[in-house]
Amino acid sequence: MTIISGIGPNVNSQFNELMTSQRTPVIELKSVYGLSVLRDIVITTGAGTVTNTSTEFQVSVTTNALDSATLDSAERGRYMPGYAGQAGIGVRIPENPEDEQVFQWGMFDDVNGAYFEQGVEGLEVIILRAGVVIENVPQAMWNVDPLDGTGPSGLTLDVADGNIYQINFTWYGYGVIEFAIVMQNAENGSQEVITVHRYKPEDETSFADPNLPLRASITNNNAAPARSIFVGGRQYSIVGKFNPEFRVTSERRTVAVTTTGQPVLAFQRKAVFPAGSARPNSVSVTLEGIDIITNEDIFFQIILGGELNTAFSTFPTATTNIPNNETALLVNNNATAFTVDGEVYFQGVAASGGGAVSRDLAVANLLDLELPDDEIITLFVGGITTTANITAVFRVTEEW
Repeated sequence: MTIISGIGPNVNSQFNELMTSQRTPVIELKSVYGLSVLRDIVITTGAGTVTNTSTEFQVSVTTNALDSATLDSAERGRYMPGYAGQAGIGVRIPENPEDEQVFQWGMFDDVNGAYFEQGVEGLEVIILRAGVVIENVPQAMWNVDPLDGTGPSGLTLDVADGNIYQINFTWYGYGVIEFAIVMQNAENGSQEVITVHRYKPEDETSFADPNLPLRASITNNNAAPARSIFVGGRQYSIVGKFNPEFRVTSERRTVAVTTTGQPVLAFQRKAVFPAGSARPNSVSVTLEGIDIITNEDIFFQIILGGELNTAFSTFPTATTNIPNNETALLVNNNATAFTVDGEVYFQGVAASGGGAVSRDLAVANLLDLELPDDEIITLFVGGITTTANITAVFRVTEEW
């Protein structure tokens, strides 16, 4: 038996078996297909913009003091205790910031995360916890390799070239966060990952919430020159087998739908979860399926976004006894129309079979969509030739 040793930590089990771990992609976003509400969340102020150049996303500001622009992944990375999480983002910065401009990229939202930041004073790594910066380390002080030619790799970072930046972490609350940059070996031209800084929390968790989006942003903060950062691919992976815990949340409604069609059931995330939390609702929500009983031929659509003409409410409802503190969702089971249209994600038809026949119209593998942060997802149903009496069940999966 060959025993591999002397490569970092011991790579053999207690029975001298080679231990390996496969990376499981959770988010994989390419930059060549443009912006989409299914993949991206864009937030701008002033004259800030996020556009697509056909190969990169361009996050830009003008000289306006109020300008800012943010590109978020619609899907958040989900951490699994017992495994490592890895976020990666490709970023190119042609011109350095000036005055009070700040460029940021990594795995973070408004109150939690780990990311790289470049301001007029240079490049830093940041740890943000519950809205407070708890680690702020300039490049010259990185504790593994400052990438200024003096570190173990001997390499010097040039942000204008375009680089892949990685953040690796083990969040039992107290694990190490590792910042790394993918560089080219000067001797043989090969690609290698250079760890630049490691952070170990003390007396508290590193983040208040490890489920975070992939983000790139520019903020002017004052009058400044027009600037852009360019974003390539983005990914989030679990290093190991991704097998999350979940609950299936559902609602039922009986209604008559005309040939015009109408919203039947809809879900939306609560603003915060659990109740009293100061952080955004980060529970992952994916579509599971629908069942519809109908006495006439019908069409149905799954619609993302838009606004409904009635308000959302909490569980439990008259038909579904789900405790409110056991779900991160709000439900709408009485809307009759859209006040603002959404985007059709999936649609189909079903025959009545000459009577009230139950048909499984869509199942989980046909409805594999991650619900963006605060968007609405709606089941819309209509009769094809006449009014149909239907009973519908709409199901989504919440990963806990």
